[in-house]
Amino acid sequence: MVTKSEAAKSKNRSLFINIIVITLFASLMAVFIVRLNTSEVNFEAQMLRQLALKLEESAVTAHWKWQSEGRPVRILLTHYDRQGNEVGRTPVLMSHEGWPEVSPSEQGCKTLWNALLTVPMMVNGFNVRGEYFRGELVDDEAVNARCRFSLSAGDYFDYFVFRGDVVPENEQ
Repeated sequence: MVTKSEAAKSKNRSLFINIIVITLFASLMAVFIVRLNTSEVNFEAQMLRQLALKLEESAVTAHWKWQSEGRPVRILLTHYDRQGNEVGRTPVLMSHEGWPEVSPSEQGCKTLWNALLTVPMMVNGFNVRGEYFRGELVDDEAVNARCRFSLSAGDYFDYFVFRGDVVPENEQ
């Protein structure tokens, strides 16, 4: 026969085990939730970074082509796919400093994108915004003017008009 004391101990032990199991389960669930949320890859940001690298590469290519052709006002930039096949040519208006010209407007940034990348301003179904920022004026010239290409999620990169370089958001 089971005494009241043994029944109480058994009940307390059972309650204690249940509390431990529930606590352990809740802790594991919390770890899995945190792990799943932090390890999610932001594909749009990665794709935007790849486009930023390609835009900078095209700007540098345009600069050197401008140099090699005797610094003309306009060059014809040839685009290739990954296999090295020509996929198109775009005329690019060049500035007096040898970088692709950008008219100071949102449309100027869109024109730059189309000339250097030849792909729609979209990343994984999301529109890319092109905004022009004049920056500081030195002798009536916008020395740090830039086009900012961004996604609605907040990811962006800047193309500096007079330097021809691209700076991602995490290097600003």
